[in-house]
Amino acid sequence: CGEAGDVSADAEFDKIYKDTGAHSGWVRDVAWAPSVGLPVNTIATCGEDKMVHIYSQAGAGQGWVCKKLPALEAVAWRLSWSLAGSVLAISAADGKVTLWKEGLDCEWRLLDSINDGV
Repeated sequence: CGEAGDVSADAEFDKIYKDTGAHSGWVRDVAWAPSVGLPVNTIATCGEDKMVHIYSQAGAGQGWVCKKLPALEAVAWRLSWSLAGSVLAISAADGKVTLWKEGLDCEWRLLDSINDGV
């Protein structure tokens, strides 16, 4: 962190963020998954473009990888990781909360969807 509280990403993260297209609107939330003793970094971002991007790094000094979840039906507002950092909850403007988990094949899958907006 700088004196003004600015945070700078490492060059590798900055490159993957820009190369993957980033978000095409306001970023509404960013959530860093707890690593629970594993040398893994995982960051999720969501935005007004109805997209959620999940960036992961296998260990310090390793390259970053970006996975994009399928577009949501409404603007994504908030993200929250489970205590173990294995399940990502996404809340959207339509009142729907979706739960996502990464499989052994490194693909993210929808676990459940809760719709309180009905």
